[in-house]
Amino acid sequence: MVMRAAFAWLRDTYSESEGQPAPVYGAVTAVGIIVPLLVGLLTGHAGPSVLAALGAFYVALAAPGGPYGARARALFVAVAVVTVFTWLGGLVNGHPWLAVAVVPVVATLASMLPWMGATATLCTVLAVIRPASSPVIFDGFLEMAGGLFMSALLLAPWITHRLRPLRMSLAEAADAVASALDVLPDPGPDDEWIRRRAKAYEAVRQARVTYGLYRTGGRDDQERPRRLIETFRRTMDEGVALRATLGALRAEPPPEHWEQELRVAISSVAARLRLLAGAIEVRGERPLGGNGGVALERFGEATEEVRQDWLAEHSDLISTALLLRVRQTVVRMAGAVDRSRQIVERGLSFGFEVPHLLERPAGGWTRLKQDIITRSPGFRHAVRVGVAVAAAMALGTGLKLTYGHWLTITVLLSLRDSYGDTVKRVVKRVGGTAIGAIIAALALALAPGETTLVALIFIGAIFGFTFRSVNHAYWMTFGTPMVLLLVDFSNALYWSAAGWRIGLTFAGGLIALAAARALWPTGRLRLIPGELADLLRSHARLVRAVAARFGGDIDAPIRRRTEDAVAAETELEDTSNRLGREPTPPEDLLGRVREATAAARRVRDDLKTLVALAEEEVDAGPVGTILDRVADHLDARADALVSDAEPPAELTLGELLEELDDHLSGLDRRRRDEMSGVGIDAVTTLRRLLVQAAGARHAVRSLVADAGRLGSADHRSPSEP
Repeated sequence: MVMRAAFAWLRDTYSESEGQPAPVYGAVTAVGIIVPLLVGLLTGHAGPSVLAALGAFYVALAAPGGPYGARARALFVAVAVVTVFTWLGGLVNGHPWLAVAVVPVVATLASMLPWMGATATLCTVLAVIRPASSPVIFDGFLEMAGGLFMSALLLAPWITHRLRPLRMSLAEAADAVASALDVLPDPGPDDEWIRRRAKAYEAVRQARVTYGLYRTGGRDDQERPRRLIETFRRTMDEGVALRATLGALRAEPPPEHWEQELRVAISSVAARLRLLAGAIEVRGERPLGGNGGVALERFGEATEEVRQDWLAEHSDLISTALLLRVRQTVVRMAGAVDRSRQIVERGLSFGFEVPHLLERPAGGWTRLKQDIITRSPGFRHAVRVGVAVAAAMALGTGLKLTYGHWLTITVLLSLRDSYGDTVKRVVKRVGGTAIGAIIAALALALAPGETTLVALIFIGAIFGFTFRSVNHAYWMTFGTPMVLLLVDFSNALYWSAAGWRIGLTFAGGLIALAAARALWPTGRLRLIPGELADLLRSHARLVRAVAARFGGDIDAPIRRRTEDAVAAETELEDTSNRLGREPTPPEDLLGRVREATAAARRVRDDLKTLVALAEEEVDAGPVGTILDRVADHLDARADALVSDAEPPAELTLGELLEELDDHLSGLDRRRRDEMSGVGIDAVTTLRRLLVQAAGARHAVRSLVADAGRLGSADHRSPSEP
């Protein structure tokens, strides 16, 4: 049984998908690495050419995505990091114990400063192991030249494809929203809906970030991508409100044919979004299709039939009002997609993008100082990396290991900020290295010589960088022959050398596992109370912003408060996920955190429904007062969390909810009286008010229940060891 479970875990680990393959990226990076080698071999300068190829390899590892201006800025920083730390490694070359002291410091800083990354430590380590006679400054310039060559290749499409990153981001957002709509009408568990909804909002956020990296001049054509992103967001907001309304409507099961027509209508909206995504990708050359009017008309007819039946059977008009609300929401979603189509048909032309090459890298010294003062989890992990790298360097130096740098490199690249992630990375690295090294040694044994070396490096680079984002095990399998042969280009890879490297990789993995398991705790457990309090406060501010909108403040910062609330939830979720990957996770606490984040999502869903209502003229009754009371409760609960004070009483708003029910009942009676004079189909102000109030009643009752669950979140757990 244990063996079967272990085998299943290994199978899942090696087969899990981490991303999409990138064949163009693989081909370009392979060319960037192999061209310097070929030039060196043809001119008889193989040694210097290896350094240029290494510089290209380093920059390829750090190659960013996004708009080409942002890529240029990041590549500029990467080339500078490669040059400076190659010089630093060269300066301590020939002084092994000085290197044991210097490299761990570099590794610690690089773990805390994202713009340095593992590239800085890798450059330093490989510069340290070169012959002491190697010219330090010249080596740095050679690697800089290789890095600049790789940068030029990666930025070559800038002129002709400058809008491609933005187009791809917009298309991904449209596809993600369509994917969420596919499951929106489905009753039952919300798991798949929650997953797709989160993915859609994240895609919209990424599109907004990508658009923000372009330089706009304020012209109408340059504002079109922003308006397109907003229509995608609005479509998702309407979808969230529709899902909540359907939940209330299904309390009394609607006829089967009504559900079928609803699915068809939503599917037509999703299909138009997918056509739109395709049109964005191909610059609008693909037909965008019709407006889906037939599906909407059939859905309208089906809802009208059900409404007429319910009017005859029910003593109140609440169900029929909710049914009308559903129909209005579907029509608005279709209208948002139509506006998106019109924007795309007019074109997404854009001004030339200019990068800020001198912009300060993210993760500066101020943040570094703050992490040190607070002993943040990032700081703890960075110090853990430094200690583990120091141990590996000391072992390699003290034992005079021929390939001791592979021990250090394995520790550096395997140690993650959680024990579970470290285990997965070590397993993938050891397995991939073993397979890759054996393949390389076998190929060289069958066909020795520089031609085979270059061919193996080229093939390894193509497949390695293509599948690097898919699974780390694939990267290690294909990338290992490339790295082994590139770093030790002048030393043939015999079976003994391959065995040493596999053995040192295994030993480095054990050191990384020991460091992740035995060194001090990550400190994430102590973050839970503060992050949970931030979650409550951010949602309290969002509730107050919605209350202000109901009070007539059209400038209430609902968007900003929503983004703050999502960020607080993401931070708490990330902390709990990482805590769950530790050797002995507090399962009870993690369960309560998951309940809190789920309640927070439902609170935002309820508020999205209310925001949609607040954009119209609505007779809200006591809704504003209820929202203020909910916000006060969340704030009080947050204060109790951080101060360990007695938590506030349960959220009970019985009188206000009864007042809201009375308000709705009054609208119901007035509408029935009105119907006797104007007919049941007359669209009057009173009917609109009843529809809006019915939607508000369900959303408010759901909000009070969900806010109560959110406010009851508890962080108490056994102390961290």
